[in-house]
Amino acid sequence: MFPCLFFSGPMKKLKIILIIVEICAAAVLLRQSPAQLPESAAASVLPPGDDDHNGTGTPIPSPATASVPFSWDNYTTIAHAMGGLDGYAYLNCPEGFRNAYEKGCRLFEVDLTKTADGVWVCRHSWQEPYGQWEGEHRRKLTLEEFLSAPLYGKYTPMTFQDLLIMLRDYPDAYVLLDTKHYSFRNYQSTLQDYADLAVLAGDIGAQDILGQMIPEIYNEAMLTGIVQIYDFPQYMFSLWKEYGIQELEETALFCVENRIGAVTVSREYWTPELQEVFQKNGMRVYVYTVNDLVEAAGLNRIGFDGIVTDVLFRGGGESGGQVPCLTHLCESRTLPP
Repeated sequence: MFPCLFFSGPMKKLKIILIIVEICAAAVLLRQSPAQLPESAAASVLPPGDDDHNGTGTPIPSPATASVPFSWDNYTTIAHAMGGLDGYAYLNCPEGFRNAYEKGCRLFEVDLTKTADGVWVCRHSWQEPYGQWEGEHRRKLTLEEFLSAPLYGKYTPMTFQDLLIMLRDYPDAYVLLDTKHYSFRNYQSTLQDYADLAVLAGDIGAQDILGQMIPEIYNEAMLTGIVQIYDFPQYMFSLWKEYGIQELEETALFCVENRIGAVTVSREYWTPELQEVFQKNGMRVYVYTVNDLVEAAGLNRIGFDGIVTDVLFRGGGESGGQVPCLTHLCESRTLPP
């Protein structure tokens, strides 16, 4: 049907976009709930022989290259935006990552966005300068501008490919990917984005490192597309707004059916009812962003599973991917009166 599906090299990205269009069409025709396309449907839109799908018509499998198999039970601390430094947050930089890693953290979150010339980089958004330009106005940098302007004059900007290369030296680390698609209307954009990321990994021979990535999803439709591109080890559902109890129950059911083991929620939207809905379904609840030790101790007392933080990492790296539980974290420091 599409001759260019069988080209390689410069046509590779176009080939994947065309596959994406067919996936979208199949999903609409089937009118099935997200993440439940049958294998026969996937095979019909991902042609056998396509080297991005191992010639089977199925998503690229996640290689078992990480030194520690992923389990949410191993992680009570997530480094927000790769970890903060010197009072700065939203750095998404290698220095922040290494600092948190050396203090025992093994699960990180990274923000991804595109430069003005369309390159994926590790940055929260273009709304704030983060020391890369003067003033507080919005500005979208080109790749050259982004890489040539250290964050706050001293931290290293990273592309997505830089992140993949760095992770080769940290096989026991996992990274949550935040591409910020909140609306169901962004379904096709999600497909294109993750196809883009898979191509970027393949271009530098780092496709195996995708096995250390965990997509953060904001709605059910996102999962439908992502699973067609790559078989990631896990997913996290982000509760990014206020939900009614029925919505929470439906989200928990969706997560259980699709083996999503954790959610993250802002302190602003957390309620005891929310906590109960997900914990009774065997899921972990992570609260963001918690940078105060007293608050972390209070959350621990009421039964939170974990926190997303810029700074609360216990000194001394730990092997095996284990991060200290909140009780130990709080006991290891002196609480103010």
